[in-house]
Amino acid sequence: MCALADLNGYAVDLGGTKLAAVSIVAGKVQDVLERKTRSADGPDALVRDLAHISRDIGYTAGAPIGVAVAGKLDEHGLWSSVNHTILKDLNKLPLVDCLSNAMGPGVVALNDTQAAAIGEYRFGAGQGVASLAYLTVSTGISAGFMLNGQPLQSPNGMLGHVGAMLSRTGDRNCGCGRVGTYESIASGRAIEVMAAEQGYPGFACHQVFAAAAAGELWAQTLMDNACAAIAELCANLAAVLGVERVVLGGGVGLADDFLSGVRRHLSREPEQFQPQIVPAGLGKHSAMYGALSAAVGEGSLS
Repeated sequence: MCALADLNGYAVDLGGTKLAAVSIVAGKVQDVLERKTRSADGPDALVRDLAHISRDIGYTAGAPIGVAVAGKLDEHGLWSSVNHTILKDLNKLPLVDCLSNAMGPGVVALNDTQAAAIGEYRFGAGQGVASLAYLTVSTGISAGFMLNGQPLQSPNGMLGHVGAMLSRTGDRNCGCGRVGTYESIASGRAIEVMAAEQGYPGFACHQVFAAAAAGELWAQTLMDNACAAIAELCANLAAVLGVERVVLGGGVGLADDFLSGVRRHLSREPEQFQPQIVPAGLGKHSAMYGALSAAVGEGSLS
């Protein structure tokens, strides 16, 4: 495994809301480009945007580059959405082939939370444990896993879409087609929808959390319900996979007071279902580091 200081190249991260690209030199992020994810414009636009932002950050064909994407990426490189309200009309797009045609050979693509798990395990808050989950709570909710030093994966690419699991407190429709999921309670998009139902249309998630910090009861309730759901999910991950540590990331997961709320609710679970919960050590760049690490052969899925 290479040291962080030896990591050089480019990485792109496409989430449900934001498309970002970085250059990394000697393990340090040098440049950052961010744009809005144009999911409503269809899959072809997403591929074009991935190629454009890569070139805009300085990538040239042959340089190491890792591409991390939200959604389901199977063993054949076919890319599909899980929550169809986040990435629209995306069904078995041959992402790896499309990127190779647009950017040249050698592009490595993987799921964004799987990339983040690799990044945190090797260079961030996941160092020192054998069983790790990286859990992103953002526009959607998903997880990546490292078990016994290896990234956990499945041929169909569904592994890690834990936001589609059901919560005992859930009763809302989810864009994945299920009812009562964690994503329908605790994701940024769900919180914004529920804020609108409370009479606050147009409130972004960070505005809801600011209202909670200011003592607004309706906002505090939404935030507390989200924290309780994520704590329940962490306990379930400990039960199913035996994870010792959960690294929490994403715009919601890293929001002020969210981590403390999750820890408070998790403390009510039996001790054996209480994995350690820590914030992402690489901040919003966890998936970038993991994707580039895969591209240079450290954690490659091939």
